[in-house]
Amino acid sequence: MAKTIRIPVTNQVMGNNFTLKLAIGPGAVPADVMLDTGSSMLTVDGSLFDAAAVTTTQLLQTAQFSSGTLMASVVNTAIGLSADGAPAAITVPKANLAAVYDIQPGLFGRADGILGLAYPPLNQAYQMPANTWDTHYKASQLSLGTAAPNLAPYVNQAVSAGLITDSFAFSIRRSAASEGPNADVLNTGVFVLGDGTTCKDLYSGAFTSVAVVHDTYYSTNLISIQVGQRTIPVPPVAAGSTMASNAVVDSGNSSLMLDPDVYRQVIAAFNAINPIFGTALTSSASYDQTALQLAAWPPLRFVMQGANGAPATIAVAPQDYWQFDSDGPGKATTGLAGTSPHPNQSILGLPLMTGYFVVFDRTAGNGLGTINFAAHPAAAVA
Repeated sequence: MAKTIRIPVTNQVMGNNFTLKLAIGPGAVPADVMLDTGSSMLTVDGSLFDAAAVTTTQLLQTAQFSSGTLMASVVNTAIGLSADGAPAAITVPKANLAAVYDIQPGLFGRADGILGLAYPPLNQAYQMPANTWDTHYKASQLSLGTAAPNLAPYVNQAVSAGLITDSFAFSIRRSAASEGPNADVLNTGVFVLGDGTTCKDLYSGAFTSVAVVHDTYYSTNLISIQVGQRTIPVPPVAAGSTMASNAVVDSGNSSLMLDPDVYRQVIAAFNAINPIFGTALTSSASYDQTALQLAAWPPLRFVMQGANGAPATIAVAPQDYWQFDSDGPGKATTGLAGTSPHPNQSILGLPLMTGYFVVFDRTAGNGLGTINFAAHPAAAVA
């Protein structure tokens, strides 16, 4: 019977992105993995376990993230997720796991790997001539293999096993770890596997639903961004573009990485309200948060295609696009940047999510899914 389970998460392992603990293999080897809606691989450092804990294969995976690349042997083994630190609440008995043997230093930060939460088209693999646990192929040797069918990501495998419904949710409040008051509370959260809408204590009021328009990333159509009274139209992707949409919702990114031209217009809109705002937002250093006076700052409103086809607005409050106490007590950093790696596309990371209980319902929208935002309970916000 499908369950809805709550799993504790923290940003204290990485300092920004949230991680949870996996239990790998018969020995339940622990691994801290980052929750990433911008990828689909379940990948961990292969040195954490030995061949006795897994079934090896001839499959190979490679991936390129913004911080580097990796090469990994695909193995199958039992992988569990623990709820509230207890024994594994669910276990996928033969999960697909990419055991990394070659990685750019620092790609995982202080985590042991990544739990990709996106769709199967991003979970590509190669069928190689030999067992990839024993034969560590180099990137230059990929031509020795052939493309294999896309592998089922962990969430898909859990759904196929009847363990959960095809949905997950986040209840988090920071995009960067706090070093200030209440840090222990602010730096933790809850990841829900299964139907998050049943967790009534984690949200308040109705959901605002955003359409997912393509089943690779969590691709959305960003219509405009509002800063105060100014509305900045966001162009759609050009005809013939390889990108499915002009915006992606990515829990593996700790900032709002806007298309550079859109970012310039957003900063100009802040400057039109108060020139100090643009100066602060574009500063490369942390900022004295006592000088910010956030009550004077406007929310950023992201207007996106809603699940019903009408525009849906998600407001990002000043305390979410600014992170107080993130570079030490009293020092704030901004979560707004103009450094999207893809022209004409914005990567909407954790600041979009921290003000809300966010449900990724992959059963809705004719199978493409919806992203649903509801307010945190008032008591929890306080």
